[in-house]
Amino acid sequence: MLRWFTRRLAKNGSPATSTLAEVEIPHDKIAARAAEIWDRTGRPHGQDAQNWAEAEAELRAEFATDREPLPRKSR
Repeated sequence: MLRWFTRRLAKNGSPATSTLAEVEIPHDKIAARAAEIWDRTGRPHGQDAQNWAEAEAELRAEFATDREPLPRKSR
């Protein structure tokens, strides 16, 4: 997945070493990660904004360290 981000940046002419604020993470990837966080924390109500922010932060951190994302638990 992170290689996809790097390739995308390279194709758009942006340097691969751009800052985290400049990296555009696809909405569907953030939504999927937020849903995983919601499941992982026991599906509490009223935490959607916090889950979204945490998901976005995790994805940005994964991109910054240029590593593959952690494997997810199967359902």
